[in-house]
Amino acid sequence: MNEKVKLGLIGCGTVGQGVLKILEKNKKAIEQRAGANIEISGICDLREVPLKSRVYCTKNYKELVNNPDIDIIVELIGGYEPAKTIILESLRAGKNIITANKAVLAKYWDEIFCAARRYNRLLYFEASVAGAIPVVQVINEGLAANKIEKISGILNGTSNYILSEMSRSGISFEVALDLARSAGFAEANPSFDINGIDTAHKLSILSSLAWSSWVKLKDIEVTGIADISADDIYFVQKEFNCVVKLLGLARLVKGKLELSVEPCLVSRKNTFSNVEREYNAVLIRADSAGDIILYGRGAGQFPAASAVVSDIIFLSRHVANGTAGKIPFVSYDPSRSMPVLPGNEKIASYYLRFNALDKPGVLAKISGILGKYNVSIATVYQKEPLPRLRKAVPVLMVTHKINKGNLNKAIEQIDKLPIIIEKTVKFKIEE
Repeated sequence: MNEKVKLGLIGCGTVGQGVLKILEKNKKAIEQRAGANIEISGICDLREVPLKSRVYCTKNYKELVNNPDIDIIVELIGGYEPAKTIILESLRAGKNIITANKAVLAKYWDEIFCAARRYNRLLYFEASVAGAIPVVQVINEGLAANKIEKISGILNGTSNYILSEMSRSGISFEVALDLARSAGFAEANPSFDINGIDTAHKLSILSSLAWSSWVKLKDIEVTGIADISADDIYFVQKEFNCVVKLLGLARLVKGKLELSVEPCLVSRKNTFSNVEREYNAVLIRADSAGDIILYGRGAGQFPAASAVVSDIIFLSRHVANGTAGKIPFVSYDPSRSMPVLPGNEKIASYYLRFNALDKPGVLAKISGILGKYNVSIATVYQKEPLPRLRKAVPVLMVTHKINKGNLNKAIEQIDKLPIIIEKTVKFKIEE
């Protein structure tokens, strides 16, 4: 094994340090699988990097990007900028890229992969979605003979941790968020996680890969979990034997892509219901292979670092054999675009909770408006007043499959009724 592949690591935080530890711990096996000696030639980070061995360190990423001896740049800083600039400058300088950056890929997919093709370089990104789960490899290689019909899953460990704790302990969102922070699964500012943006980034990447067309963030309807109450967690468990999960969904419906990120009711019979805390799960439906479910840790230092090192191994093979960039890793046609299903055309069943004054005729008024908009009701439950709403009773409903646009119009009218004292709660029911 005479070939040597040299890496430049930009960003040596939690994941970057995990990468260094795995490369050191499993050095012999990694190099055997790569068919080359792998060497860290330089590290760029604005902080002081704790290292056992002597490796060149800098705070200026250009020193690594412009180093002619470096074959692969590993970008692990996250965020949109300067990550985008680093990736594009690295490709221009003839470097192959490994990144764990879902945000920059989702937002700049077209620009980045057009540049990779222009400069005949490879860009690998397994760690950008679902931590240690090899979902990129499965879609891109394992299911290459298939047409993908659906991708759905739990793609954010922070949100799943929060919802798991709310379901398990009956606690509020705020208390569960504090627990996630204490456990190290929530950032100081978790807005991207709890607002569904992180899941949307990952869904964009998987969808763009599956359908060889850039699926833009603006085409994904996104609803987060910050407004989910302990009341609804309790009701869906007790009355419907379900749990609430934040799901990303992309599926083909009559030639159009249905795209969403939102809290959904998941039956206890559904595999996703058993995915707890920081774990992720992805279901891929393919025309020939059928349903495939992938499950594993979606957050943490070593799950993400494991995926990065996997990319290092496979990209190093190409570099060592002189094949890097001769065939693109991603099949992407900039001229191709997939039509997106408008939100008001989506069809699904829903859980609804109305908080109404405890007066005669309330149910009739609500049902009348729902009927006006062709919202068909499958089940109705009227519960005892909630302690925090002494004058109101929760009315729970489950709909048949209905048009989302019609439902939204009905809810808008119902929420204006003087008998309704809080905005209606709505969760899609996952089949």
